[in-house]
Amino acid sequence: MLIEIDPKVDYAFKRVFGHEKNKDLLIHLLNAVLDPPLGEAVAEVELLNPFSPKDAPHDKQTILDVRARDQGGRQFNVEMQMISHARFPQRMLFYWADLHRQQLVEGEDYTKLRPTVSICFLNDTLFPSVPEHHLTFRLLDQKHGVPFTDDIVVHLLEMPKFGLIAAGLSSPLDKWLYFLKHARELDDEDVPVPLGTPEIRHAMEELKMLGQTTIERINYENRVKAMRDMAAHRETGYMDGHARGLAEGLVEGLAEGLAEGLADGELIGAIRTLQSVLNMPVTPQDQLRGMSTPELNALAEQLRERTGS
Repeated sequence: MLIEIDPKVDYAFKRVFGHEKNKDLLIHLLNAVLDPPLGEAVAEVELLNPFSPKDAPHDKQTILDVRARDQGGRQFNVEMQMISHARFPQRMLFYWADLHRQQLVEGEDYTKLRPTVSICFLNDTLFPSVPEHHLTFRLLDQKHGVPFTDDIVVHLLEMPKFGLIAAGLSSPLDKWLYFLKHARELDDEDVPVPLGTPEIRHAMEELKMLGQTTIERINYENRVKAMRDMAAHRETGYMDGHARGLAEGLVEGLAEGLAEGLADGELIGAIRTLQSVLNMPVTPQDQLRGMSTPELNALAEQLRERTGS
C-alpha cells in the first residue's frame, strides 16, 4: 500500500519528528546529520515545541519547525522547507538567533549558553555551484580557519542534489534523505532492503497514521494547498511587479528610471501578493508608489517574516 503522504510537507515532517512519542526518530535523525564522534551522540531530547494537531496550518504564517534540547543542553532547530529565496540564509540566521537568545533571561551569565544547531532540509538548491548536498556552516576566521565560537552551527541539506538509488544507500543520513524524498511513492509492503530499519519503518507508520486520521489529514491537505498558493502568489507577484516596473521605467524614458521602476514595481507586486496571502487589506498601488524604495523594502521584509518565508 502506497504511503501517499509527503514528509517534505512541513506539517507531516513535524508530525513524524516533533511528536513526543517519536523522540527516538528525532534522536536518530539528529545523529545521522551530526555524525558525532564516539561518546558525543545525542541520547535524549526535550521537545521545546512538541507537535499538536492544533498546529493546524490554516494560518499561512505558521512555522512548523522542530525545536529540541539534548542531554548536554545543546539546542536544535530542525525544519523542512520546500523552496528557498534570495534572503533564505538571513531567515535561517534569524531563527537561529531567536532560539539561541531564549536560553538566557535578563541577568543570567553568558557561561550558561550552550551551542545552538540549525538543521534545514531544503527541497531546493541554494548553492548550485557546490555539488555536495550536505553543507555545514560555522563562524570561522577567514584566513586561518580558527573558530570564533562553537555556539553556532548550521547544517543545510539540499535534497535535489541527493541522487542515490535505494541499492546505494549506506549511511543513516543517506537512508533518511531517500525516505524524505521518496516516502510518498513507497509501498509499505515492499520496502527496499536498505530502508528496512526500525527507524524508517516507524516513520512510515507515522505517515500512514497521519493519512488515516481525519483531522490530521485535513490539516495536511490544507498545508499543501497553502504552500501551493504561496508559490503561485510569489510567481504571480514577481511577474506582475516586473511588468509594472518595466512600464513605469519606459514612461520615464531614462535608464535610471527603468532600473528603479523595475525594482520598485517588483517590490510593490510582492507586497500586494504577501498581503493577499496573509488575508490583509491590500494597499492601493498609488499609495505604494508614493513610498520610497527603502520604505518598500522594509514593508516587504516585515510581510515575508510574517509568512515564515
